[in-house]
Amino acid sequence: MINQKEHLVRLVTYADLPEIAHIARVTWDDTYNDTIASENRRVFLERAYKVENLESAVDTPGHWFYVAEVDKEVVGFGHFLKRYHPTQARAELVRLYVLPHCQNMGIGTTILKTGFATLASAGIEQCFVSVQASNMMARKFYERYGFSYHRNHGQFLGTQIITLVEYVRPIGEADLREE
Repeated sequence: MINQKEHLVRLVTYADLPEIAHIARVTWDDTYNDTIASENRRVFLERAYKVENLESAVDTPGHWFYVAEVDKEVVGFGHFLKRYHPTQARAELVRLYVLPHCQNMGIGTTILKTGFATLASAGIEQCFVSVQASNMMARKFYERYGFSYHRNHGQFLGTQIITLVEYVRPIGEADLREE
């Protein structure tokens, strides 16, 4: 088993993008097999995780995109994005996935805390995340790290409407001191 000390979180590079697309496919099939039709998953993944479509998030202001490595192998990723608001500095965690066999090893936690520290350094005051309502494992994970319920909303995914729960979490100086 891998403990928290044996993985590294770093900024994504262009060379990581094919591995990110692979991780997205594996985790989406594992997580959403019973709730999102396979054709809808396939179409979404082909569009959202096409390497060319991910390139704009690498080294771009307002994007904080990380990968997690174990033994120099990319096993997860997280992507925070600055969110426009006229009076408050906000961001959204738009992606956080860890390969199924590497989950529950502290990797997602490290990605999350790395992102929180970076957001705090950038003056971001709130972070949002949306999770499929039926994904209780992810919901409990985010709640454990200070996210609280904000609202429910629906979103089309191919031929389905997916119910999402949006959470919000304050970002502050305490996030700079997290290890």
